[in-house]
Amino acid sequence: MASFFRRYKSTIYGNYRKAYLIDGALTGAAMSVIVAVRDWVASQPMATPENYITEIVLAIGIFWASYHYRKGLPEQKVTLKELMLLGLGMGVTSGVVYGLWTWINCGLLNESMVQYYNSCRIAVMDAAESSPEAKIAIESVERYTAGDWGFIAGFRSAVMSVIITFFAALLFRTEKGEVVNRNSKKTK
Repeated sequence: MASFFRRYKSTIYGNYRKAYLIDGALTGAAMSVIVAVRDWVASQPMATPENYITEIVLAIGIFWASYHYRKGLPEQKVTLKELMLLGLGMGVTSGVVYGLWTWINCGLLNESMVQYYNSCRIAVMDAAESSPEAKIAIESVERYTAGDWGFIAGFRSAVMSVIITFFAALLFRTEKGEVVNRNSKKTK
């Protein structure tokens, strides 16, 4: 099985770790600022911290960072693997930044948001159902804290980055990895 996964030879052309830390932190901060402005300006805040606005900002951040990273490399050579590592690192970094902001916002700045998020989540659930499982699920949601909502927001952002990164990497790659023949690999 290991020989299957090692059949592709690829080269890393740049410092993607530095790029995903910086660009991921900026994307997470942008997600936080846009959601905060939207919540403070609108008459009613969003029902949950994880929503389509954050996913759009995350997608813009990953696509912009992939393009900018490729433009900064010598001869603009970049492989799918390198862009995937960049995007996944950005997703985790921005998810951590956004999750921490959600935790701070719900726990310190606006403590009523936890109750608001809990009530919105319960409203989506089938409250009319009288099964024991539904009652347990509703009781579980009622006990959510600011840390729970921070984790939910950060985790969903990190998971969504996998899908977004795949498309960005396919779009911006300039080189394909060389397929190594199994027989020639064993003779080396």
